[in-house]
Amino acid sequence: MTLTQIHALLAVLEYGGFTEASKRLYMTQSAVSQAISALEDELRR
Repeated sequence: MTLTQIHALLAVLEYGGFTEASKRLYMTQSAVSQAISALEDELRR
């Protein structure tokens, strides 16, 4: 679990979606999605 993944998760929750979270984090929407996906994979283990 990385800080980037945690920041991405919190931003998606706070701003209500991937698009707004990506804008606020200055990340691409794809990067936010990948961070969330990696976090989900890690938490499933």
